[in-house]
Amino acid sequence: MTRRAAIDRLRRELQTLEAECKAYESLLAPINDLPVEVLGDIFSSVVQTTELTIESQVTTLCLVCKAWRDVALATPSLWAQVTKKEMNRPLDVEMLRTWFLRARGHPKSLKIAALCTEGCWEVANDCFLASTAIADFLAHGPALDELALWSSSTKCMENLIGFIKPGQSPSWDRIRCIYVGMAEWHSSSNPAEWRVVERLPPVTSLILDLPSVEDIPANHGAGLLKNLSLANLTFFKLICDSPSPWVLGRLGSGENLETLILDYDMSICDEDRSLKGYRRVLLPRLRTLQLLNLVDNFETQIVPCLSLPALESLYIHFADPWEGGTPPQAYDLPDMRELQNDILSLVQGPNPASRLQHLRIDNLPISSFGLLRILLSLPSMTHLTLDNVGSDPGLFRRAKGASEQLLPRLKCLEVLNAGKSFTPHDVCSYFVAHKLSTAAATSPDSLEKLVMTTPTAKFFGCHPNNGYGAMKLRELGVDVSIAYV
Repeated sequence: MTRRAAIDRLRRELQTLEAECKAYESLLAPINDLPVEVLGDIFSSVVQTTELTIESQVTTLCLVCKAWRDVALATPSLWAQVTKKEMNRPLDVEMLRTWFLRARGHPKSLKIAALCTEGCWEVANDCFLASTAIADFLAHGPALDELALWSSSTKCMENLIGFIKPGQSPSWDRIRCIYVGMAEWHSSSNPAEWRVVERLPPVTSLILDLPSVEDIPANHGAGLLKNLSLANLTFFKLICDSPSPWVLGRLGSGENLETLILDYDMSICDEDRSLKGYRRVLLPRLRTLQLLNLVDNFETQIVPCLSLPALESLYIHFADPWEGGTPPQAYDLPDMRELQNDILSLVQGPNPASRLQHLRIDNLPISSFGLLRILLSLPSMTHLTLDNVGSDPGLFRRAKGASEQLLPRLKCLEVLNAGKSFTPHDVCSYFVAHKLSTAAATSPDSLEKLVMTTPTAKFFGCHPNNGYGAMKLRELGVDVSIAYV
């Protein structure tokens, strides 16, 4: 090939590359014409929608072009969160300072999950989490609104908190929400009087992710966190397999709680968990109660032991109801009498939960008789969510024959992963008939929104979102959305 031919070939390649660049520029042109504030809002929204860490996505945005980098630097919210997952090297504290400096006055959040090595807690500064550099950053660095710390061992957490001087750490004392999680109890830790809970900042929101009680050394088995006080908290989430009597005992100091989340971490109940004979604990300000990852309905026994006069939202989430097998047949579905009685106790007796508006139940096999009894006891309900609730199709037939009206104030009904338990035809037909009858009787009817998802299409001749019942409900003013999943 002559030199002239080589030059011509390179010129053609250059022209191709220039054409591609112009094509990319034309794609970016409309975005570049957007105001900086609007583009910044788009960036802030996009980085929240994936599982990638926000800082990695922000870094990518800054590498696209100078214009995007300038927009990112002018958007403080992009720099307000940092997550260090599976941290296996010393944290670059100076990078954190520079990063958060760009957030300016925006509320800041830092999450650190350290992969501690065996024995790392024995040598000062040999642990990736329990370092004086991190402690100094938490004590004197940019003020954080939210902090999450997770370590493999309680000893690493103790060492880190021990570096922070009480009363001499202004940034630490300004934290308002903190998550503290550990994988295992160290042999030297004292679970009964764990000093870390006494040295936490004066937060109003606390999440404790505790190791299994099975890992507590025998010489410390007499009690757990006797020094834990909830007096200053409005939000408390507890993730553990601790016995219910212990949980109930800690709640006695939670008179200011507004949200309580108990995550039982799919633990198996035992005889030590019985709450028979325990007196009720009054939580006068609690508005939201969530019971998560229950293996069975035994742990809902804590509900009758709580007086919740301000309760507005109750969420009960069961884990793996079918235990890897097939769902039971309709005639085998349990009435769940214990669960019925536990929920009914909320609206009966002293300090009843007369304001309860939202009930959500996930992954529960229950007969239509049992479910109807629960729903009939909650006339104040305005929002009901049933997700993967396996029942027999007789619920609405039974409701028609009941002496009491089913959910007279209901505004929003969500039936998710309905399967054969609740068909769109049955649900829509019931509420069409109910709306027509209440309209004729000039009595109030408040259903405004119906959302359903069903995992299969083989039961229906046409898409249920376009069926007669759905169309009729729309004519009657209901926002209806029915979809396959």
